[in-house]
Amino acid sequence: MKNTRRPFYLVIAISALALWSFIAQAADPRQELGKSNTEPPYIEVPKNHAAMHRAVLQARKTVGAFIAALRHPAPGQKDFEIKKPFIQNGQIEHIWLSDVQLVGNRFQARVDNQPRKIQGLKLGQVVSVDPKEISDWLYIDHGKLVGGYTVRVQYSELSAKEKQEFDRAADFKIDNSKGN
Repeated sequence: MKNTRRPFYLVIAISALALWSFIAQAADPRQELGKSNTEPPYIEVPKNHAAMHRAVLQARKTVGAFIAALRHPAPGQKDFEIKKPFIQNGQIEHIWLSDVQLVGNRFQARVDNQPRKIQGLKLGQVVSVDPKEISDWLYIDHGKLVGGYTVRVQYSELSAKEKQEFDRAADFKIDNSKGN
């Protein structure tokens, strides 16, 4: 598995308390951002979170735009990822997948964060995903987040000070004015 920066997963994992934890970890040289041993804080989103539900619906509705960019990325477009809900024994865990490729009419990608509830699923494992199954998608285009609807929800719930701290730490920008 290649060692790439995965700042977008960090965004979804951030809440008010987790943001400060993230910043503290980033200051620790053993927890440097690009390292494969970095595991962002784990955050549970309540089941009936209306904004998150709308974000998932928007991601599924627009997955065609992600597929088009993935097939023919323009210069400056990178870090294509999808998020999939894995279900096991009544437990649901939304997990980011990186190194996304389109194989036939399915995505093939690597598990990009350590599963907490899903047994038998391992970090780095390659999985196949039907585009209809995703709960989010994203990529970075010239330093700006494209897609990342659930990421935007999490970001919108940060305080102004937390957003400021996050913006300083992230190597991409979230522009909510376009609704990307």
